[in-house]
Amino acid sequence: MDTTIKSPKEKFMQLAVNERLKAVDVLFSFLQNVNEKGYIAVDFYDGSIMYDFSTNRTTICDIDFFQKVPVINDRGTEWFGTKRFKAPEEYIKGSVIDEQTNIFTLGALIFEFFGFFSDEEIRQRYCNNQFRPCSYSNWQLNSESYQVAIKAVNS
Repeated sequence: MDTTIKSPKEKFMQLAVNERLKAVDVLFSFLQNVNEKGYIAVDFYDGSIMYDFSTNRTTICDIDFFQKVPVINDRGTEWFGTKRFKAPEEYIKGSVIDEQTNIFTLGALIFEFFGFFSDEEIRQRYCNNQFRPCSYSNWQLNSESYQVAIKAVNS
């Protein structure tokens, strides 16, 4: 309730773009390693990422739901994860959850790191069970990176 204390998200968004890009690099490397080991990131979202502001170090945590491939969504809309970042297949019972799901999740996280969303836009993700990227006018990086992120979250 103390408005003088900033949330970790607010503090992270105030970091220089290069510092946030370094955090994304950690995520890329981590998810590439996960894929190479034959696993799929399940229930991976911004709450699985800790950022130490004193050392500028990114740490991944809370990966206990990750699964060995092949992975099939056996829970339908109740598949693990937050609706703010879920890929379309994470809502459909019987769908394959694979490296494309990891790419979608990473794209959604990148939008979270470099895009600006209104409270209403975030609320709509929950109501509609669908991630929506921010508009280019609310994007902090160049148009090429926006196009890559858009491709990552393309259903």
